[in-house]
Amino acid sequence: MKIRLELDGKNAGSISYKGPDSAELAVTYLNSIEADEVQVYLQKDDGTKAFAEFEGEFWNMSATKFILSATKTRPVAPEPSASSETGEFSSESLTLKERLEMFLRFEYPRVWFTSLDVKRQYESVYGKISLSTVSTYLARMYRDNILERKGNHNQREYKFKDESNPLMNLEYASVK
Repeated sequence: MKIRLELDGKNAGSISYKGPDSAELAVTYLNSIEADEVQVYLQKDDGTKAFAEFEGEFWNMSATKFILSATKTRPVAPEPSASSETGEFSSESLTLKERLEMFLRFEYPRVWFTSLDVKRQYESVYGKISLSTVSTYLARMYRDNILERKGNHNQREYKFKDESNPLMNLEYASVK
């Protein structure tokens, strides 16, 4: 895995990472600096390439999500999509379960949330999803020991268990 970051603004310059820890190192670096704009170039070991450019108030969170989703290892090759012909990574290559878990890790990393909270926020980002689908995946994540659960069936809330994950404990850089 190779990742190159090109930064404009306060910490202008370029930095590259190579190897199995490159995603974690790049994310840690991005969340420790200030910049006006960042360009992320990725090349996976199988030759797949991805590129994205971020600017604005929450560029570091968006860049982090992009890196983590693009570097996620998959047991089988994703189905070809229109964007894969250009060598770019597409979020459509993630399964619904993978996309939902990644979404939850960034939207609700340390707080309690309900199925309805997730449904509303998920739809604002990705589009329509049924409440029963969200509830089913949350119940499975609880069963798989990923989430904690409290409350009765009508007032159920969830929270991530794994707070020891270094990517869960990142402090996001403030943009001035």
